[in-house]
Amino acid sequence: MAQDNIPLPPAPQTQANSNQQSNSNSGLIASVILGAIILVLLLFILNQHFNQPSEDSDITEAQKALKEEKERQKNLLLNNLSTSTGQTPEALVNQINTNAETLAGLVRATASDAAMLRSAQDSAAVLGNEVNRLKQQLLQYQAAASEAQRLRSQLQALEQSAAGKVDKFTHDNLRNQLARAVSERDKLQIELNRLRSQQDSMVDQNQFAIIKAENSDLRNQLNELRLRNQQLLDKLNGATLFVSRDRLSPRATALYSALERIEEDDHRSRKNSYLNFNTTLKASVGKTVAFSTGSANLTAEDEATLRNLAANSLDRTFFLVVGYASPSGDSATNETLSSKRATRVASIINSAKKQGQEIQAVYLGEGKRFGPSAAPNQVCEVWQIRP
Repeated sequence: MAQDNIPLPPAPQTQANSNQQSNSNSGLIASVILGAIILVLLLFILNQHFNQPSEDSDITEAQKALKEEKERQKNLLLNNLSTSTGQTPEALVNQINTNAETLAGLVRATASDAAMLRSAQDSAAVLGNEVNRLKQQLLQYQAAASEAQRLRSQLQALEQSAAGKVDKFTHDNLRNQLARAVSERDKLQIELNRLRSQQDSMVDQNQFAIIKAENSDLRNQLNELRLRNQQLLDKLNGATLFVSRDRLSPRATALYSALERIEEDDHRSRKNSYLNFNTTLKASVGKTVAFSTGSANLTAEDEATLRNLAANSLDRTFFLVVGYASPSGDSATNETLSSKRATRVASIINSAKKQGQEIQAVYLGEGKRFGPSAAPNQVCEVWQIRP
């Protein structure tokens, strides 16, 4: 995945912003330490009174205090998220809901225009067939008209040359041929008029081009809104979904350690190890997401696949999104881009997960385990750890 040949520009910050960030982080660390101390004290109290039924009220008070501390920690995390994004959590959620409604409207509009486009394409195909058929009918009509004129001229010539002495058989035969030719000509004329009328009622090429252009514009708007929605999900969930190695859930640490031990250049060994993980760790790759150079955007197809993955997995499945990078380019930039990609994949799954499912994203490192060039390593693996 490398730097993907596009270095990320450093984010401009003033000294005041840096101090504010430092103070916010210090406050968060102090709050976490304080919460841990309170939790230890509460556990000690519960242990002291575990065998004293007469003091149930004290245990209840301790449990209530523990619940309030968890709620305070949650509010503290949301306030830090609000500070980093410039919006309150409620505003972020409302913005996502608004974008989701707009996205749904664009999807419906796009579907309607797509139906109109398909109808226009079908009409154009029918029109093309009818035009070809019209040309054939016109040629037949012209041939029939020519044949009728030839027979008429022949009849007149015979009548003149015989000076009224043409035998009845020859005369009647020529008359019958002439009548059939005129009848065929009239039928072809009727069919020709019908085809011309049908052609007038069909969509012309200009209207077809307008519908196609409008549909393309709607698709572009839909894609822009979809990417914006991805970014908002990153801001809302990124702080909780992406973790460092030491903050991994116990359900994921064994898999992460096993992935670290794989020899990056031995592709056959990697595939065999993956098969072994399915048995020993109850873990398998549900989806490998590839990214364009320098981009963390997901395609609409990728989003749909990730949502279906969550919907079709077991209720207590643990998803571990692992980001990789190629060794070329700047390591810090590679890690930043890869982490952003893993967070985005995790955010989509998190938005569609079922009750009891869990998800985390993590960066594994640079390497060539998926191929010798950069492109095959610009990926994120979505591991499913079964309960």
